[in-house]
Amino acid sequence: MEFIIRNLDFQVTEYEVTKAIAEVLHACPGPFVSDADGQRRLINFRVTLDKNECGGVRNNGSGSLILPSKDVGLKFRRLVDVEDGVTIKVGRKRLKFRPTAKHIPNSTLVTLVKAPYVDPDIAQKRQEKIDALSSDFRIATLQIGTFYRPEGARPLDPRAFSVEWECNLVDSGLGWLRFEYEHKLIRAKVGDPARGQLLHSLIVTFANVNKMAVGYDFGHQYICFDLFSPPIIEREDINRTLTGTWSDTKNYRDRVGALHPGHEKIAPYAHHIRIILSEPGDLDRFKQFCKIAELRPPIEGVHIQATCQEFFTSRKLALVQRWLKSLSSNWPVAFQIEALLRNGVANTKELEDLLPRIVELIKRHQSSAATIMRFFVMKAGARPPSQTIQQCFEMVLQAKLGKVRPEAPAGRFYCHRVTVTPTRLILEGPNIMQSNRVIREYEGYEGNFIRVDFRDEDRLQYRWDREVDGASFVQRRVGDFLKNGFELAGKHFEFLAYSQSALREHAVWFVSSFQHAAKGPVDAHTIRSSLGDFSGCISSPSKYAARMAVSQFLPQNFLLIVLQQAFTATDPSVKIHRSQWSEMPDIVENGVMFSDGVGTISEELGNLIWQTLCNARRDGGANAVKPSAYQIRFLGYKGVVAVDMQLQGIHICLRESMNKFKDHGEEYATIEIARPVVKPNTPHLNRPLITVLEDRGASKDTFMELQQKVVAEARTAHDSVNIFAGLLESHGLSQPFRLASALRKLNTLGLELNPTLLQRNIDTPFLAQIRACAINHVLRAVKHDARIPIPNSYMLMGVTDEGPAYEKRGHSNVFKLPPGKIYACVQKPGDNEPIWLHGPCMVSRSPVIHPGDVQQSYAIGKPPSDKLCLFAHLKNVVVFSSTGTTCLANSLGGGDLDGDLYEIIQHPPLILPDHYDPASYPPRLPFTIDRPSTIDDVCDFVVEYINSDVVGLVSDKHITIADQASDGTFHEACLKLAALHSQAVDYPKNGLKVDIKDIPRSLIPYKPDWHAAEVESPRPTDYYESDRALGHLYRNIQLDEIPTCAPQQLEKPLSDLISVTLRPLVERQLQRRERPSKLNVSIDSIYSAYLDELIYVATCHTLSRLPGARLREEEIIVGTILAKCSQKKWKNDRTYAMRECISVLVHDIRSRMLPESMEHASPDDLRDGLENGWSAWALSHEKSNSKEGYGARSFGLVALGVVLDCLEQLGELSLPPV
Repeated sequence: MEFIIRNLDFQVTEYEVTKAIAEVLHACPGPFVSDADGQRRLINFRVTLDKNECGGVRNNGSGSLILPSKDVGLKFRRLVDVEDGVTIKVGRKRLKFRPTAKHIPNSTLVTLVKAPYVDPDIAQKRQEKIDALSSDFRIATLQIGTFYRPEGARPLDPRAFSVEWECNLVDSGLGWLRFEYEHKLIRAKVGDPARGQLLHSLIVTFANVNKMAVGYDFGHQYICFDLFSPPIIEREDINRTLTGTWSDTKNYRDRVGALHPGHEKIAPYAHHIRIILSEPGDLDRFKQFCKIAELRPPIEGVHIQATCQEFFTSRKLALVQRWLKSLSSNWPVAFQIEALLRNGVANTKELEDLLPRIVELIKRHQSSAATIMRFFVMKAGARPPSQTIQQCFEMVLQAKLGKVRPEAPAGRFYCHRVTVTPTRLILEGPNIMQSNRVIREYEGYEGNFIRVDFRDEDRLQYRWDREVDGASFVQRRVGDFLKNGFELAGKHFEFLAYSQSALREHAVWFVSSFQHAAKGPVDAHTIRSSLGDFSGCISSPSKYAARMAVSQFLPQNFLLIVLQQAFTATDPSVKIHRSQWSEMPDIVENGVMFSDGVGTISEELGNLIWQTLCNARRDGGANAVKPSAYQIRFLGYKGVVAVDMQLQGIHICLRESMNKFKDHGEEYATIEIARPVVKPNTPHLNRPLITVLEDRGASKDTFMELQQKVVAEARTAHDSVNIFAGLLESHGLSQPFRLASALRKLNTLGLELNPTLLQRNIDTPFLAQIRACAINHVLRAVKHDARIPIPNSYMLMGVTDEGPAYEKRGHSNVFKLPPGKIYACVQKPGDNEPIWLHGPCMVSRSPVIHPGDVQQSYAIGKPPSDKLCLFAHLKNVVVFSSTGTTCLANSLGGGDLDGDLYEIIQHPPLILPDHYDPASYPPRLPFTIDRPSTIDDVCDFVVEYINSDVVGLVSDKHITIADQASDGTFHEACLKLAALHSQAVDYPKNGLKVDIKDIPRSLIPYKPDWHAAEVESPRPTDYYESDRALGHLYRNIQLDEIPTCAPQQLEKPLSDLISVTLRPLVERQLQRRERPSKLNVSIDSIYSAYLDELIYVATCHTLSRLPGARLREEEIIVGTILAKCSQKKWKNDRTYAMRECISVLVHDIRSRMLPESMEHASPDDLRDGLENGWSAWALSHEKSNSKEGYGARSFGLVALGVVLDCLEQLGELSLPPV
């Protein structure tokens, strides 16, 4: 309902009027809000003041008020339209309101009803900043180049700027510099519309600025931008044809890689900016603008010399490439030299100076040259400004000679990686990566394979504004690399294939052709030809590529299981014969498939698989329950097999729905285990699930209580060793360092965090840091992701009831699960008896996005014993019914049984009484072409996928609108987004993409406060306080800072409590040794090797782009990255990669100190390991007290683990059951 506002004071603003009306509408208690309604959403409304056409005043004395409904409007009218009614006075006048019959657009009303009220003070402050930053700066000259240290410069002298390309905008064009506060960026525009020139924009986001400096150069005002990564470049055709429709504002700017052909040549190597301003006084105004925009102020008083050094001319770059090609037999070294240039670590002059020393390094130390260069690239990128690159090289050479990097264990290899951005290549590694079947097939030739990521300049995934046509740019940039390959360090690489997991990260595999000793010439085509028969999907590029991914480039966490009649513990490579596998039909009833992706396996075969897995496990299977099901890859089959007690001998039964492509008719074949089901998992709440459950009727208090419980558990980690160790174990933290195990062992020796009279205090400042880091990791997930464990609930892999299949085969007296019912029996490692779930429950599958993605069900408990029950023996899986008219698994966001995990929730407050129908999305035929797919079609699909990968965008938009709308996930925009999400998830399989223009816009231009969780320096003017459960959960936790500690100066070595406690045990065992030590190792060299690799990993995996930044030592120990990142997946990927590298490093260091086999070692062998561990422990104390103690404490934890393991094996420790 709309009112005309009269009698306005000419000087008042919309913000002042809005605040005055809000005092009436939102008064509590008041006419519109009672005490009982205090927690309800505030009434939203809109005020608009009419501008005075004559100018000079803020309004013409009138305006309008729009209220969200007729009921609110009538109540408001009765309140203000009587003599003794409420007076709303703004300025010097009382406002008068008169209702109108004017039609209000439905979109306006819906926004007012759905969107929350936002404090006008926020909007006013935001607009004031925008207005203050609205004027432009005139650019005289735009220069692109790089910073360098001039020859003869003193250590404290500032760097100079080499102008590699410049554009004079006084004589040949126009240039403006503008602050865009709303987008947190500075935009430099180049081009003259009057001359019909294309308009280019050079965009510097606030987050991309490392440092700025301002000054005068011969009277010219200059600004130098030291950037973390290249700026974004866009192009706009000013003279484009306009249609007068909304399409004029869509994709009218193009993303490009350069401003000019001359700039294009140097853009891969130089990206820093120097701008000369033309108008007097602009430098002072620029500094003021930085303050208003909340941008770090530029440095003043330092003169930065600017000259043209021509570091990156075509001639000099060609000389470098000629050198790299001459190193074809030492390609790993050539890769590191190219990394120096491509990563902006060195310019061509510095490479020229290094050339003789690198050539000498290769000649004298060829076997270790690549390892030394790998470390040098990292150290050179982090070197202080006062150190030349030559000095850095000599320092690294002295430190690394004679040292080797950790060996890659089985199933891992050292992989070189390249990140392709819009302007450059970023080279990384080689780092540890999990292997895949192709890499294993060409063992010894891994250096010819390279992983290539396609990302934006900041290494995050591409994201485009609606006005920017980024798709065309990706087609050119990414498509060119995929179809034509690229030269790198003197070798040509061509596109090979991708895995499904890699594609989600916008990554693919490239290969350089090579000569195999047994297979002859190998290139991308020969490898792809060997993958399998894809004739069934050859007309669908997405399926064609996906099948190749399934066949060879599997998600690389698989253990190869080969089953043979002559099985030995030392050789797990055995095979099953074609007679030992068969295919059976799927279970289909009433046109519904109930067995999509699941088959069966005999108990004998399952036992053989489990024995092989146990032999490969460090614990021998002691901390696991023998699996009832396995997720597998076998020939062309993909899915899950559950143990079937009726199957005899060694046999596996696969279903038609599991078959993805034809095999080559192998007589023998291998089974790959993707995931054995060894224990039940704990389900966790998350933002989408909480949003749906709240909309379905769950109380906000329920979530708050669960949050408070997990927060209390985390914060009590300071109270005792057992609680802290339990926290580490339950969240999978510090596993490589085995910190939880070490703490429990020390606890048996009377050491405790809060000791009793009979105990001693184990706590140290560094251990307090580790605890604080672990607690922060747990609470950060609770605060930022609402990750809260759900009690009395389990997350289990889904399988189907085989009863109907056995009935069809003629069996009688078969027990079948009734429609809609489930069966689940769970047993945790160490439990004596299993638990049969019984009673009502809620079942879901992540990601939850539609209100119907959480369904009611009933767990039947223990099945009857007087009938043939095909699932009675199954543990730690959820069995779904195979009868009825609907498949429950498929009703949960389109789930299937090829490895999906399902949450079985039995926490009473979350068992909701009301039913909501699941989403129903009609199946759509995959995108096909009218000819056989080629590898170019696959390349086109990869490009389209990168352009159309909107799963994260759709999910984020869905949960944001659900927070803003009064009906949450039931809002029509959310239901539409749920359908788009389903389409986006299926896109890699069917090739049907989501058009970004179909994604609904947010209801208001503000985000809920919980959305600021991973934003660096969020601005209050961008967010509103969410009144939903997520908002209360987010604000309910305050994260504590990680304490810092100075090295403890001990009066004498090893006088700390742990050393004092362990010394008698160690000395007693060493005195019992009957022979001299056989493990003659240098602890100093082991420590040095550990420290070098630790620093490399900590530097490569930090999210900070500051030169020299690295992860904190406690982050490495805990296995987390605490820095914020706007794209959570990138942070998770880096955390996982860091954990992989650290796991290999710690394993390598332990293996150097310990005997080959702890289980079969003699007492004296164990004492050799004990002596090494104790020496390493003593060295860690010595190093931690030095000035640069980084790495010493974590090395001490590795040493401590060695000491405690040896003491335990020697019988000095008696551990109680956990």
